Amino acid sequence: MSSYSDAFEQVIKECDEHNLQLQSLIRQAEQNLDIQRARNEDQFGAVIHHLSLIRNKRCLMAYIYNREAIIQSLRWKLGSVLPQEILVKLHNLEIEYFKNHSEALESYMIWFLQRIHIFDVCLGDHTVALTKNSLHFLRRSDAETFISQVL
Repeated sequence: MSSYSDAFEQVIKECDEHNLQLQSLIRQAEQNLDIQRARNEDQFGAVIHHLSLIRNKRCLMAYIYNREAIIQSLRWKLGSVLPQEILVKLHNLEIEYFKNHSEALESYMIWFLQRIHIFDVCLGDHTVALTKNSLHFLRRSDAETFISQVL
């Protein structure tokens, strides 16, 4: 965890340095409004610092997006409680995101389940009575037919 956090902090520091250099070059350019006398090195330096900021921003966004996708997949694979060996590898904000994502997902599931109608289903030569908190084992072909009828 600390190596990820350290790398993240290092990129943020680099962005701050690029921003300071860019602001300094912009102030110099504002003082020398004579375009013909302006130094090309300053103009190119400003472009390099600006492009470096954009690159770092894209890298950080890709990193955050990837971590977010991993956290969401953990919820589907492991449920709403993460093992300790995974928790120690997550940042506090990532743990908070996991909890919020779990709550939103559970809320949606409850909302969805409240809207499912309970009724009997006729599957060929037999009937299945669907009641709350009941568990049924059906062939996939029978279940697919039923699901397509419900949807």
